[in-house]
Amino acid sequence: MKRILNKTLTVKQIGALIILPLAIVGSTLMFMNGGKPVIIKSKITGKDSVVKKEVVEIDTSAMGRLNNYVDSINNASQLFGGSWSFYLTTCDSGKEICKVDIDHGLEPASVMKVVTTGTALSILGPGFRFSTLLQYDGVIEGKILNGNIYIHGGGDPTLGAESFGSSVDKVVNGWAVAIKKLGIDSIAGCIIGDAESFDRDPIPGGWTWTDMQSDYGTGPSGLNIRENLYDLLITATANGTSIRTSPQIPGMKLYNQVIHNPSIGKSYAYVMGAPFQFERTAMGEVSSSLQERGAIPDPALFCAQSLKSSLKEYGIGIRDSATTLRLMKLNYIKSNAKEGRKVITSNSSPSLSELVYHTNQISQNFYAESILRAIAWKVNGYGSTTAGVNIVYSFWKNHKLDLRGICMVDGCGLSRLNSITTHQLVEMLRVYAKDSAVFPSFYRSLPIAGESGTIRKLADGTDADGNLHAKSGTMSRVKSYAGYVKTRSGKLLSFAMIGNNTLWSEVELRDKFAKLFVLMAELP
Repeated sequence: MKRILNKTLTVKQIGALIILPLAIVGSTLMFMNGGKPVIIKSKITGKDSVVKKEVVEIDTSAMGRLNNYVDSINNASQLFGGSWSFYLTTCDSGKEICKVDIDHGLEPASVMKVVTTGTALSILGPGFRFSTLLQYDGVIEGKILNGNIYIHGGGDPTLGAESFGSSVDKVVNGWAVAIKKLGIDSIAGCIIGDAESFDRDPIPGGWTWTDMQSDYGTGPSGLNIRENLYDLLITATANGTSIRTSPQIPGMKLYNQVIHNPSIGKSYAYVMGAPFQFERTAMGEVSSSLQERGAIPDPALFCAQSLKSSLKEYGIGIRDSATTLRLMKLNYIKSNAKEGRKVITSNSSPSLSELVYHTNQISQNFYAESILRAIAWKVNGYGSTTAGVNIVYSFWKNHKLDLRGICMVDGCGLSRLNSITTHQLVEMLRVYAKDSAVFPSFYRSLPIAGESGTIRKLADGTDADGNLHAKSGTMSRVKSYAGYVKTRSGKLLSFAMIGNNTLWSEVELRDKFAKLFVLMAELP
C-alpha cells in the first residue's frame, strides 16, 4: 500500500499509474514512426509489448491538398489580431469549392479596381472614349478673335500622357495649328481651362495626407494634362542638392528641403502640397541623383498656360491671360454659356477597353479615379466620386447582389475606408464572365501569373503560370487578389482572397497566396 495525496492505493492502482503514461508515449512514438507499430519493453514486467494506433490518412488529392493548405492558414499563429477570407467557386454555376469567412468586409486595396473597371465596362461600354473640346466664343473679325478660347475637358486621363504616346507639346501645338487654320492671328480675350465637367476637388474622401504626396496619390480633374504630374529632377553633390522640374510649372514655388545623405540605403523624395496650392516643399534624402514625380497644383490652369505659350510661338497674340473657369467664378468674372461656344477641334482618348487594360496591369490609381467619375458624368452629366459610387451601388443592387459589407469610398482602393467581402467580389467576377460584351476586355485587362502586370513573378513554372488572371492589391498590412483560374480540365473558376492585419510580412502573405494560385490551378 502507498499513500498519494492522502489516499490509499493498491498495488494494481500504482501499476496503472506507471503503465498509462508509457502507453501514451508509445502511441506518440508509433504515430511519429509513420503509423507503424512501436515495440516497447516494459520496465515492470521486462516483456516486450506492441502498441497499435489508428492513424488518419492525409488526403493527397488536389482538393485535399487545397483544403489542407487552407486549414494550415486558418490555424496559423500569425492570424492573431488579423483576418483573412478566401472564396473559390465555379464561374458558370457558382458552385462553392472552398470558402473561409466569405461575408467579412475587409480592406481590398487595389482589388477595388475590379469593381470600378468592370462596372465601367458594363455601364459605359468597352468602346467609350473621353473627349476634350477646343472651343471659342465671340466672333472672328478679319484675323482677330473678339472672344475667348476654351479648353473644355471631359476628364480624359490620357491627354498629353506619355503612357499613350502623347505629350503636352504635341497636344497644345495641335490646338495652335487648328486655331491658326481659322485665320486667327490675334485673340482679344483669354485662354480658359474648363474643368467643370468633374468635381473640382481631385482627391476622394479617405485618402491620407501621406498618400497625396506621392505620384500614386494624384487625383483627376475635369481637364487633365500629362496625367497631372511633372518630373522632379534632383541632383546631389557634396554641397547639397538642387532641384528642377520638367515641365516647368508657371507660378509654382518649390522649396527644397531634400538632404544629401551618401550613406542612406535607398534614396527617396516627395513634394508636400495640397490641390491648387502653388507653394510646395520637396522633402527626402538622396545619396545621388534621383528622379521622382509630383502633382501639378492646377492641371486646368497649366493646360491653358501651355496653350498660350504655344500660340505665341505660332505668332498668335493674346490680349489677356490664361485662366480657368474655377478662378473666374472665384473672382466673380462671368463667362459665356457653353451653348454659345463653337468647336474648333477635339481630342479623343483611346477606348475604355484600352484604359482598363492600362489601369489593371500597372494598378494605376489616377486612371481608376477618372473612370469612376466618368461613370457619373455619363449618367448624371457631372463627374463626382460620390455620384460614381452611388451609381456603382445601384448597378449591383439591380444585379441582386447583397451589398451588406461593402463600403466604396474611391475607385482605386487607396482609401483605408474601403471594405468588401470575397463573396461580393466573386459574384461580381461571375457577372462579368456572363456578359459577352464586357468579359473579353475585362479578362484581358487582368495581369497573368508568371507573365504580366503585378503578378508576373508569381507562380512561374506551375499550372498557374499563363493560366491565372488576377488583380492584386497591396497596402501596409493588406494583401489581396481576385480573378479567374482554369482547372486542368479547362473549367473556369472565380476566386478572391484578402488578408488584413496579419503577423505575416507582405512578402510572406504574398507567397502564401501564390501557393493558393498553384493549388487552385492543379484542381482536376
